[in-house]
Amino acid sequence: MLWRPPSHKRLLQIADGLTTVGSAILAYLVWDLFRLKTGIPHPITISRYTYWLVLGLSIVWVILLSLQQAYSYQRLTSLKREMKIVIKTAIYGIIALMLANFLLRFGHLPRTFVAVFGGINIGCLSIEKIILFYAARMLRKKGINRRSILIIGTGKEAERFIEIVKGNFGPGINIIGFVRTDAKDAPETKYNKKVLGNVSQIETILHENIIDEIVICSSDGNIEKVKETLESCGREGVQVRLYSDFLSGIAKKIRVDDFYGINIISFISVPDDEMALYAKRASDLFLSGILLILLSPLFLIISALIKVTSKGPIFYRWNVVGLNKKPFISWKFRTMIPNADEQKKDLMERNEMTGPVFKIKDDPRINRIGRILRKFSLDELPQLWSVFKGDMSMVGPRPAGPHELARYENWHRKKLSIKPGITCLWQVSGRNQIKDFNEWVRLDLAYIENWSLGLDLKILLRTIPAVLRGTGA
Repeated sequence: MLWRPPSHKRLLQIADGLTTVGSAILAYLVWDLFRLKTGIPHPITISRYTYWLVLGLSIVWVILLSLQQAYSYQRLTSLKREMKIVIKTAIYGIIALMLANFLLRFGHLPRTFVAVFGGINIGCLSIEKIILFYAARMLRKKGINRRSILIIGTGKEAERFIEIVKGNFGPGINIIGFVRTDAKDAPETKYNKKVLGNVSQIETILHENIIDEIVICSSDGNIEKVKETLESCGREGVQVRLYSDFLSGIAKKIRVDDFYGINIISFISVPDDEMALYAKRASDLFLSGILLILLSPLFLIISALIKVTSKGPIFYRWNVVGLNKKPFISWKFRTMIPNADEQKKDLMERNEMTGPVFKIKDDPRINRIGRILRKFSLDELPQLWSVFKGDMSMVGPRPAGPHELARYENWHRKKLSIKPGITCLWQVSGRNQIKDFNEWVRLDLAYIENWSLGLDLKILLRTIPAVLRGTGA
């Protein structure tokens, strides 16, 4: 939100801590009013331990916000990103609070209060962020807390960067001018700002102008030019940032890691938010465990129906590959005749799918009960055990068999960069209507590129009506 020096960071941490304390107090008042209206018999006892708990909550919330780079030095952060951080912080914090309450026994802390606190905390922190965001904008319009930036490059990257700045962050940034990366074919002005010289003159330009930061906007891949600029700015103590289509085309996210004292650039093309991935695994454990228990009577009924109506085992042993091509065994309820795999080669000419997947309408190998199980995706319920074990996730790309993997194109293999799942975009989009395997993969890759806990929840909620209607089969 702010391009933040340390003083701003401390003030924001204090503001977030106080807002969390305030939301805890407000949550208590709302919950107590709810308790009186509904006749809940046990109030929350206020003691000196309660004050320590509230103080601890505020500290934990600030730590969680810090871990998500909420206080990092980034003027170009959008309000949308601030809201995402607030929601994720509340989710992680509530999980941590419930776990701590289970282990440490804080006393009577009702789940309804925890839910009320979570909702109010999101609301209060969001309001705080919105107020600070627009307050900072007003201050910048008055010339307070602005940054002077020099842009190196005059091509399409520089143009795109300027358009983004003008459309979103203009009041906080003064563009001093531009620097050519090549002596030829460059204008004297750009966006009504002077082109101050060539990149070889960078030190002179730094001496003659007051510059807070330099943004290198170039995609020609000339590392030497970048290196020279970095060295010159390092000697002058000027912050440098790099925007490059060359780098952004390689990976979704780029991170610098400390590897035993040396800096290594990591190119990240899959989700790597550690806390969010922990939360995903925790939700997988919880949901699969609960469903395995609640659906156990249905498991027994389906098992009995399979045994009575057809010969052969109850379960189909499914050899698949998971995360990073790791093989594992999963299970489904058997919906076909015992020798179905042997008959598959005789039916290949009827395959309705393009690519390595086999699928035909009115498959003669499917038994009587199997058609019902497949229509409502009940045959996939045993995969909940694979989710519980950690081989699969509730939401993720469709698992691949070894025979399918051998026929994958190179770009298909990105599916294997995360755990496979029971449901995903392909299921809620009506996978029985998708005949092109490439389109199936594109849906899986879209899930990987846009993954979030919110997207998982949305897919799970859309899976329920898809299964009930029989359109997800």
